[in-house]
Amino acid sequence: MNFKPRPYQAANAEIHKWGQKQANGSFSGLLGEMVNGRADVALGNLQYTPYHLELTDLSIPYTSQCWTFLTPEALTDNSWKTLILPFKLYMWIAVLLVLLITGTIFYGLAKSHMNLQEYKKLQRSKKSIVDDNDEKPGLYLFGEIVNSILYTYGMLLVVSLPRLPVGWSIRLLTGWYWLYCILLVVSYRASMTAILANPAPRVTIDTLKELVESKVTCGGWGTQAKMFFEESLDEDTQKIGEKFETIDDPLQAADKVAQGVYAYYDNSDFLKYISVTKKRVFKDSNQNNTNTTEVFPRKDMQRNLHIMTDCVVNIPISIGFHKNSPLKPLADIYMWRVIEVGLVEKWLNDAMYSIRTLETKEDEVKALMNLKKLYGAFIALAIGYLLSAICLIGELIHWQFIVRRDPLFDKYALHLYYRNKNKKH
Repeated sequence: MNFKPRPYQAANAEIHKWGQKQANGSFSGLLGEMVNGRADVALGNLQYTPYHLELTDLSIPYTSQCWTFLTPEALTDNSWKTLILPFKLYMWIAVLLVLLITGTIFYGLAKSHMNLQEYKKLQRSKKSIVDDNDEKPGLYLFGEIVNSILYTYGMLLVVSLPRLPVGWSIRLLTGWYWLYCILLVVSYRASMTAILANPAPRVTIDTLKELVESKVTCGGWGTQAKMFFEESLDEDTQKIGEKFETIDDPLQAADKVAQGVYAYYDNSDFLKYISVTKKRVFKDSNQNNTNTTEVFPRKDMQRNLHIMTDCVVNIPISIGFHKNSPLKPLADIYMWRVIEVGLVEKWLNDAMYSIRTLETKEDEVKALMNLKKLYGAFIALAIGYLLSAICLIGELIHWQFIVRRDPLFDKYALHLYYRNKNKKH
């Protein structure tokens, strides 16, 4: 194009960046250099929008960027319910119903066998033929409804019965119920293994609707972004504009996002850079704290940073020129050639290579077994201790206020007392 470039950076570029309109009507940053005539070409992240077209001539777009939000991940921890995660709610309801129904059927079959034995005894007593060996000891397993439910529950936990039940109807039902228990337990163990072997699921904000429903404040650089949301025709976008705050320092915004109170708006590539940089700074600070003997005040829990998957808008990006610049027509021709051969994509990949490499290393989280994943087992044990203590207190109260006050109670002949009580029942 027969010219030699003399690149320079605008004053206070870290603060003003692309520039915006000041209170006195002038422009700052990159746009200020173009409007004031101090620069001929603006190399920056200039969006192909009417706002920029009023101030400069823009080349044909050489790329498009996904503009979205950097959001915090939710600090939800479901490790306390690890034992119930393998099955869904309806599956647990079905398992409980099968347990109660099968236990009741076992009890009904046992009672029918016991009644049949009593009937046979009566018939034989009439004929003066009594066979003491005709007792069916295996029926006591399911002779009471409570024992029947407990032994049925034990088979569900793959605990063998203390005695093989008698009666072919009960034996057949026991065999088929064991097959059901084996299939259920295998599927439960497989699902539990998958849960323990994988990292904890991340709860993230991935859509505009979820962002609107969340309590985090939204923000970004410049008043242009705020105007974009406020002037949008979409209802959710307008709600974001109502709580949109401008912020100049992206790293300060990342700190607020890590605290769980903010969502930062920018292009996805720059958000990746911020996210990886924030993780590295946080990791380095932790290593420095562990290597020193000083005691630092503990900060609030830092949340992981997540880039929202839905793009708010895909914006074309161009190079800026003076109004009616003679460089623009020829620049468009060369820009087409650069785009067609894939140089823009290559330059972007080269620039983002180190960031994506660090991001990949951060994502390779090993699912290590730790005490936190076993909270569910300790909670189940605590519930068992609590229920056992309540039952023990109930038994002591029953012993003191009911059994010992019974007129037939004799502490020197307890076997006679319980024998008489069992005969009544």
